[in-house]
Amino acid sequence: MSFLILLFAAVSAATITILDPSDFASLKSDAADNVLTANWDYAPLSYQAYAITGPYFYNNTSKGVSHKTLSVSKNDTSVVVITEDSHVNISQSTVIKHGYSSDLYQSSFYGLNAAVNIANASVAYLENINVTVHNGAANIYVYGNNSYAYISDSSLYSSGPVSHGLYAAGYGTVVGKNLRHYSGAYRSSSFAGDSPKGYVYVYDSIAHTAGIGSAIFYGQGTVYAENILGYAQQAPIAFLDGSQIDIHGSDLTAGLLAGAVIFSSGTRQSGSEISFTNCRLTVFPDDAAGLWFGNVIASASLVRSQIHTTSGILVIANHSQVTQDFNYFADSTAAADATITISESSLTGDLVAYNGSSISWTLGNYSTWTGTAYSGYGNASFSVSLDASSSWMLTGNTVLTNFTDADTTLSNVHSAGYNLYYDSSSSHNRWLKGATKKMHGGGYIRPASKLQLQGSH
Repeated sequence: MSFLILLFAAVSAATITILDPSDFASLKSDAADNVLTANWDYAPLSYQAYAITGPYFYNNTSKGVSHKTLSVSKNDTSVVVITEDSHVNISQSTVIKHGYSSDLYQSSFYGLNAAVNIANASVAYLENINVTVHNGAANIYVYGNNSYAYISDSSLYSSGPVSHGLYAAGYGTVVGKNLRHYSGAYRSSSFAGDSPKGYVYVYDSIAHTAGIGSAIFYGQGTVYAENILGYAQQAPIAFLDGSQIDIHGSDLTAGLLAGAVIFSSGTRQSGSEISFTNCRLTVFPDDAAGLWFGNVIASASLVRSQIHTTSGILVIANHSQVTQDFNYFADSTAAADATITISESSLTGDLVAYNGSSISWTLGNYSTWTGTAYSGYGNASFSVSLDASSSWMLTGNTVLTNFTDADTTLSNVHSAGYNLYYDSSSSHNRWLKGATKKMHGGGYIRPASKLQLQGSH
């Protein structure tokens, strides 16, 4: 299924059609696969319970394979298994996988049923290959310390649930370059790192997912991406669960929940971070934020990047969680604490926090922001900081716990007739001396009332 990228100019608009592997597949034949979901309501095993097997099994060997068609039609079975310190090169070949997985946790943690499984300090070089999987199977899976897969100039296609394109876990590493990926089903991300954390590096690639919860990036480890054109029809472009995702020079579009979802799947964790450099993030849903934080202490940074949302919301922080179905948010045990740093970027939209959550928003290096901050429900805390080169145009009355501005004359804050309220008891606001001042545009900056600080504004 081709997808369209819109290019906007001052006087005209144009579209570019991008091809991905679904344009050359029979989506009608895979329709039954792509409506399958999965039962996660059972205890996952903490050890490898199934032997990883397949008809092309390389154990403690070096091998080159070219111009071959490698295939299997069997449940819980890989096509290619590379293990025990093996080194295998596969080029100019096709890998085809049919067959279901009986245990999706084993698929996630150990690569059960993956088309190509690399493990136990083995290395694979895959070039100019086509990997097609059906019924729910990862395309390329890497597991374990000193296990590496390098794949380039290749096509990855999958149908069925939990059919990730590139997939790494157990401290394994996968590197992809010049790839075209498509997945049609539920929770089948393009480039994914699972637990224990996997390392994923991907460059110069196209990614298209159609299923619910199928992000472009899924991280429980480290993901680095550069020059990616991606469209997640029914998912955010990224799920971060205790991970770091670093994205450069990419154009990404999200179709469900949010642009990027940063959360902790268990108790609240800290340390997750997502960064965008020279990127554009587009978010279609009417109620979705560009960045959503829940049950987490985490951060994000944008450098020379854009966020376009239909909702007009840039950031949401909430006392909430992603469900196992990955299609809606539910209540959690802890609020979110989100820190966002903006550099050399111009953004329009609001910051919204719920149920005791907090958002820290820093503008630097000639950045501009048009928007406001407000509580969606209950208490909320907002901190905004501007350097002297950056500016803020208010679009509504705003109450801040902390406000700092390197330009103490406030000439870089344009009130547009709205008021800015601050907590006069906060040490960060001492420079304001509890005063009320008129701002550029007719509004005032003044101390907030107790009721305003409690989130009832």
